Amino acid sequence: MSRFANADCECGYSLDGTNSTTSEVFTDLMENDFLHTSGDNITTFGWQPQEYNVSAKDARGPYGKEFDVANAELNPLKNGQAWSGDSVNGGDAGLKLWVRGDHSHGFISGAELATFYNNSQEIDMEFLSRQFNESQGTVQLVLQSPQSVRNGYDASGTAGYQVQHLPFRPDEKFHEYRFDWTPGSVIFYVDGQIMHEMTQNIPSDPGHMFMNHWSNGDPLWSAGPPGQDTSMTVSYVKTYFNSTDLSRNDKHKKQCPTFDPSKVCSIPAQTVAPDGNDAQTYFFSQEDGKTPGQTIYHTTNGNGAGRLFSVHITYISILVGFLIWELL
Repeated sequence: MSRFANADCECGYSLDGTNSTTSEVFTDLMENDFLHTSGDNITTFGWQPQEYNVSAKDARGPYGKEFDVANAELNPLKNGQAWSGDSVNGGDAGLKLWVRGDHSHGFISGAELATFYNNSQEIDMEFLSRQFNESQGTVQLVLQSPQSVRNGYDASGTAGYQVQHLPFRPDEKFHEYRFDWTPGSVIFYVDGQIMHEMTQNIPSDPGHMFMNHWSNGDPLWSAGPPGQDTSMTVSYVKTYFNSTDLSRNDKHKKQCPTFDPSKVCSIPAQTVAPDGNDAQTYFFSQEDGKTPGQTIYHTTNGNGAGRLFSVHITYISILVGFLIWELL
């Protein structure tokens, strides 16, 4: 970690380098440590569980999609000071997003948190468990664009689509999946290693993050549906971004009236799978003085709650460690 990690971060968080002319500096952050997050209301931790139905016709599959707030479950570690071990509700600790096995009513019940801003300006990392074999897997790297929308939301024939081989099964342990969105480029990473870069049809509009776990039974895409309740588990989400909220911009200008690289904190890279003995990762929000004016959320390992605000995401680096569903 660079010397800038000792700053108080008044001027933001940096991806690479130490100077605003050679690296991306982000003014805001949102961090969720789901291994240590408990409660019944996920909304209080910065996410909005979604509840709506999509008909089979509109879902473009043999089944409709049914998103239910109850399918998003916080399941922290029993020991709030540990980073691995037994969870409160059993199974893998973290935020569990469920797809239900009962689809007799023609809909497959799944989970979604938050929503995207524009589905023709969308950055996706998608997993299809039907593509996993005994020792390997894949991740679909996708930029939805106006061209893919014209193709029926099929990006496979565009420059914004890459089926990326993974030298491991994503459902065997937690891994970190990340993308860096900056002007002119989206770079995708797995466990800190660059997988692929896209430079065409880069999103230009502000947006929201979203996570979902679903199937519509389409044999050419999601496959499934599962015959039993099946979960995807998220251990953490870390985002660093520039807000389009004018009040956030004013706040930043007051705490950093002149750019000072000594007040920029370097974002540490995660270079191994965050699982087992390596599950403990760095959170600015769990360090004193590293989140001036930012939102922080209460966790079971002692982090306090902070002020809440609503933002639109512009340039973001998303780091997600999760265990993928086993049946679809």
